[in-house]
Amino acid sequence: STYLMYRDDEDAMGVWRPAGEIGIINIIPHVGFKIRATTLRYDAPPDEGPYAFEYVPLSVCTSFDILPFFEVPWLRLSLETGLGVYWWKGLYEDEVIVLPDGDTMEERDIGFVAGMTLQINPLPFIGIEYGTRYHYLTSAEPYKYGFLDKDEKLWEFGMGVKFLWNW
Repeated sequence: STYLMYRDDEDAMGVWRPAGEIGIINIIPHVGFKIRATTLRYDAPPDEGPYAFEYVPLSVCTSFDILPFFEVPWLRLSLETGLGVYWWKGLYEDEVIVLPDGDTMEERDIGFVAGMTLQINPLPFIGIEYGTRYHYLTSAEPYKYGFLDKDEKLWEFGMGVKFLWNW
C-alpha cells in the first residue's frame, strides 16, 4: 500500500510512501486482527524552510466488519482501532536535527490509531484497498522541543493492493 499524510491541522505536504500489512479476518465472526507498518513523511510548507518529519508507525489493530448482514464476497468495509509504536525524527535538509544540548530529534512514542478500510476483491486472491486512519501520538517528553511541542495527530489516506490467502 502507499499513503499520504496530513499532520495536525495542516494541509497535506506529504509524499506517497510504502506500507505493509498482515491481517486475519473472522477470528471470531466479523472481527479480525491486523499488524501494519508504514513509513510516513511530512514536508513543511516551503515558506517555513526545508524541514520535514518522518514517522514509522508499527500498529496492532482489531478490525470490525461493519457490513455483517451484507454477504458479498468481493466487498469488505471495516472499522479498526488499536495501539502503535511510532518512531519519528525531525529533519532539516534531510539530516536529523541536532539540538543545542547535543541531543538529536529522534523519538519513540506510543499512540492510538482508528480508521476505516474499504476492500474490493476483483479476484479471489487480490484485494484493492482504500483506507483512512487517524493516529494520535502521545509525547513521551512534553515540551522537550519547545513550548509549542504537543502530542501529534496524523491523518493518513492510502490505497493499495493486497494478496489474499484463504485457508
